[in-house]
Amino acid sequence: MAIVITKEMGLTHREFYRTFPSVAGEWAWRVADDVVTLDHPSGPVTIYLEPERRRTIALISLPATTLRFEFATHDQAEVDAFIQRFDTRFRRGGG
Repeated sequence: MAIVITKEMGLTHREFYRTFPSVAGEWAWRVADDVVTLDHPSGPVTIYLEPERRRTIALISLPATTLRFEFATHDQAEVDAFIQRFDTRFRRGGG
C-alpha cells in the first residue's frame, strides 16, 4: 500500500523547480504536467504540485503550493529519510 504525504509549502512552482535538484542529488527525475517522478533507489517517488495560489495574512500576500508525495514501494523509515532530506533542502532562514 502506498504511503501518501501532503505538505503545504510557501513557494511558487518556479521556486520548487529551482530547489528540487538539490533534493534529487544523484537520482534521475523527470517532470510532466507538474508531476515530478524521482527514481529513488527503493522505488519511484511521485510528487504532485497542485496549482499555485496566494495566502493573504493582513496586508501580506505569500505564494502557496500544496505538494502530494506518493511512495509506492517504500517502508516508513525510507519515507521519513526522504522527507527529512526534502525538508532540509527546502528550509529557509529568516531573520
